[in-house]
Amino acid sequence: MKEGECAAIWSADGRRKVICGPKRVYMWFSQVRFLDRYVASETQYLVILYRNGHKEHIRGPHSIFSDPCVHDKVSVESAYHLAANECMVVYKETNAIKGTKIAESSSASQAIESRQRDVTRTIIKGPTVFIPEACEWVHTFDWHGSVTDGKGSKTGTPNDTKIPHALQFQKLRVMPDQMYISVKNVRTSDDAQITIHLMLFYELCHVEIMLDTTTDPIGDFVNATSADLMTYGARNTYEGILQKSSSLSEVSSFPILEARMNTVGYKLNKVVYRGYSTSEKIQDMHNDAIAQRTKLRLQEVEEKEVAMQLRCRRERTEQEQELAELEMNHENKLAGLQEEQRRMKKDTEHEQSLRHAQQAAEQSLRNMKEEHDIELKRLAALKELGVDLTKLMCSQYPTLPDSHIRVDCDSKQAPTLHLKLPPNDRGRT
Repeated sequence: MKEGECAAIWSADGRRKVICGPKRVYMWFSQVRFLDRYVASETQYLVILYRNGHKEHIRGPHSIFSDPCVHDKVSVESAYHLAANECMVVYKETNAIKGTKIAESSSASQAIESRQRDVTRTIIKGPTVFIPEACEWVHTFDWHGSVTDGKGSKTGTPNDTKIPHALQFQKLRVMPDQMYISVKNVRTSDDAQITIHLMLFYELCHVEIMLDTTTDPIGDFVNATSADLMTYGARNTYEGILQKSSSLSEVSSFPILEARMNTVGYKLNKVVYRGYSTSEKIQDMHNDAIAQRTKLRLQEVEEKEVAMQLRCRRERTEQEQELAELEMNHENKLAGLQEEQRRMKKDTEHEQSLRHAQQAAEQSLRNMKEEHDIELKRLAALKELGVDLTKLMCSQYPTLPDSHIRVDCDSKQAPTLHLKLPPNDRGRT
C-alpha cells in the first residue's frame, strides 16, 4: 500500500485489521478492501454516520477513511456562508451531548425518554460561516413565489402568478425587498373585471415574530393585497378606478395588507401602482373613448393655439405701432437735442471769439500804455537835459504831403501855375 492509502484486511477466521500505507503486507487466504478517503477543506465539514446510529460533524480541514465496519455513511458538505444581510434559523436538541453514543434501552420508557428531548431555536446572523453540529438542523422555508425558467423567485416578474411551494430556501434576507403582485378578476361596482398590477416595497423587521405567526408570509401578502383590491373595486366604478388610480400608490389604501405585515413582523414601506389590464372588448371601448376625448382635446388645443396666434399678432401689431411712435418721438427729440447742441455750440464759439477779441484788445491797450509810459519817461528825461522836444519831434516825425501834382510841358519856358486850395487846406503850408 502506497502512502496516503488505507485498506481493511479480513483474515480467514473473520478478524479485521486496518492498515495505512506506506506498508507492505503479506496475506494468506485474506480479503482486502481499500477504504475511500474523504477530505474537507476550511469551508467544509464531514458528516459521519456510524453503524450504531450515532452521527458526528467534523469541521475541516480534516480527512478520514470510511471504514465499512464502523461507518455507515461519510459525506462532505459545504458550510453555510451568510452575508451581512442574511440569517438562518437553526434548531438544536439541548440534551444531546456531542460525541456520545445512545445506548440501546432495555425498557420502553427509557426509549421514549431518549426520544423526547428539548429543542431550542437560534437565529444565526451574518456575516459568518456556519457549520451545524450533529444535533442541529437548519430550517427550510417553503413559500409562495414566481417560477421563471424552472427557478423560484420571490420578486417575480410583472403580470406573473404566485405559486405555492415555489420557493424553498434556508438563507433568509433581512433587508428591504420588493415584489410584483398582479391581482386578477377585480370586479368593480359596475360589474367590470380588471387586473391590477402593483409593486410592494417591504422589510422584514422581526424574524422571531415571523416564525411564530406564519409559515408563508408571501402567501399572506398576496391574499391580503387581493382582499384590499377586491374591497377597493367594489366601492368604485370602472371609470372611477381609472380616475383615482393614483390613490393605489398610497399605503393607506391597503389597510388589510399593512395590518397583516405588522402582525407577521414585516413593515410595508411603499406601494407602487403599475397599471391595469382588462378584457379586449372593454379595452377597445376604452381606447375608442380615449381616442374621441383626445381628438376633442386636440381640437380645443388647436382652437386655443389659433386664438393665441391671433392675439399675439394683434399684440405684436400694437407693439409695432407703439414702437414706431416711440421711435418717431425719439427721432424728434434727438433732432431737437442735436439742434439745441448746435445752437449751444455756436453760442459757445461766439462767446469764446468775443472773449478772445476782448482779451486781445485789452492786451493791445496794455502794450500801448506801456509803450506810451516808456516814451513819456524818455521825453521827460530829454526835457530835463534841455532838449527842445518840439524840434526833436518834428525832426523825427516829418509832415508828408497829402498829394503830388506833376506838370509836364514841351516848351522850354516854365509854365505859370495857379493853385486854388480847398477851404479846409488854405491854412496848410
